[in-house]
Amino acid sequence: MQYLDGRTIARSINAALKQRIGAERIDAGLAAVLVGDDPASRLYVGLKEKACGEVGIRFQKRLFRADVDQPTVLDHLARLNADARIHAILVQLPLPRQLDEDRVIDAIDPRKDVDGFQLVNVQRFVRGEADALTPVLVKAIWRLLEVAGEPLAGKRAAIVSNAPVFAEPIIAMLKRSGVAGEYVRPKAGSRRLKATTVSDILIVALGRPNAITNRDIKPGAIIIDVGTTQIGSRMVGDVDATSVQSKAAWLTPVPGGVGPVTVACLLENVVELAERQMR
Repeated sequence: MQYLDGRTIARSINAALKQRIGAERIDAGLAAVLVGDDPASRLYVGLKEKACGEVGIRFQKRLFRADVDQPTVLDHLARLNADARIHAILVQLPLPRQLDEDRVIDAIDPRKDVDGFQLVNVQRFVRGEADALTPVLVKAIWRLLEVAGEPLAGKRAAIVSNAPVFAEPIIAMLKRSGVAGEYVRPKAGSRRLKATTVSDILIVALGRPNAITNRDIKPGAIIIDVGTTQIGSRMVGDVDATSVQSKAAWLTPVPGGVGPVTVACLLENVVELAERQMR
């Protein structure tokens, strides 16, 4: 089994992006909204801030207390929507219970929805509209599959996740390359096992440590492990790497797999949104 080194891939993406920003004198601005003091969320926002600084993207961060009310957050987003120097907006998830995540995400101007989370933007991508922005996570998964270098046409893929909305744009992306994708609910029992053991590509996003083992996969599979769980001082994925190493062909490590590539793809989307708004 080989590992898909996300850190190396991200460095390559960021180097090309930095050169492009400098050569074309692109002035792009990203605003991040963080609610509460969740250590993981603070870490992720910090990584995005650091990456922006490295490639030359302006970064603005707003921290709210965990007990902030929804009108306050929505008012701040409205101000960011109206700020011409801010081309992209992200709200770090998850949010505290008193905030409606869907309403908060939908309050972002669709032209500044850098993650591509909004339903209207997801649907545009799924329909294949020419100017639809590729959702950040979908783009990251695609980059990882490209690096694996395996022929994709005619292959099967299973997306195991708690959220169908997560799977839909991934299935659309895979279909364009001739891959038949299937969404599999984590509690589907024998049906889930049947789907994963015949799939050439397995994409997992459960947030359940080591949920996928040797018995769940097809020999020679490419496994994209999106899940992350903090256990003590360690970050653990959804895939038991030790269990699958004698059977899988490729696996994204946790940490150092999907995460760094996702941040790099986020920066690409910031620049793309900036260029669109400056036309």
